Amino acid sequence: MKNYNIEVIICGPNHYLHGYPPFNISIPIVFDYLDFLHDFNDMNKENIKILMEYYKNATKILCISHTLIDSIPPQYREKAEYLPNGVDLNFFKSYKYFEKEKETKIISLIGLSVSKSLFYLDIFPKIKKEIDNIKLMLVGGGVRLPMIKKYISKKKNKSDYILTGYIPYKQIRKYFFMSDVGLYPTLQNLYYDSACPIKIMEYSASNKPIVSTGLKELRILNFPNVFLAKPNAENFIENIKKALNYEGPFPNLEDFDWGNLSKKLEKIIHNI
Repeated sequence: MKNYNIEVIICGPNHYLHGYPPFNISIPIVFDYLDFLHDFNDMNKENIKILMEYYKNATKILCISHTLIDSIPPQYREKAEYLPNGVDLNFFKSYKYFEKEKETKIISLIGLSVSKSLFYLDIFPKIKKEIDNIKLMLVGGGVRLPMIKKYISKKKNKSDYILTGYIPYKQIRKYFFMSDVGLYPTLQNLYYDSACPIKIMEYSASNKPIVSTGLKELRILNFPNVFLAKPNAENFIENIKKALNYEGPFPNLEDFDWGNLSKKLEKIIHNI
């Protein structure tokens, strides 16, 4: 560290990969608490034994959500700094929109790794009975895709499902703007409750309403375009219908712009 003139160490909860960072040095350590650290066998159980080592020895604790800050023991909470996930506002705002079929409504899930549960697939056949001119667009690849393809292969109306496969980030804006309503259908547990979903930011930057599981952090953020639902098909459908008619405001995302978040991080490090 002396050879490279390292002045600060920033580390995430990656003890299971290479152990803890060296705590017995004079260089300040910043703990980047980027996801709820749960027990490996229980998503609702905090791994407090591991976390306490970071809490005690870190100079600062960066938290991506208010929910994570609230979970820190009071004696260490003054070390916490709110540094959420964000969005590239210029990237999304500069997109030149194209005309899509106005008669067709598209609900979308962009990013298929959102949850092990595939309950959201049961939404579409049911809502199709109520709204005929609607399609479900699923954007992305990954380990969930084969299961999704298998599910769709059993349906008669396969043409109502749009599967794009992997899309490079530079091309992703098109699919946000194609959407009429975005989906963020996670399970309800402490891991997701403590998250700050980038997809919520990206749909919002595209001026799209979103239906999400009613996660704790999203209740705190209270974005006007986010409709919160229970993680089941019936409640999602009820909120999708509301979202399709949404004509209200969208959140001011300046504080969530990656450029502004980078400046905030620089200031935190500079003041250590």
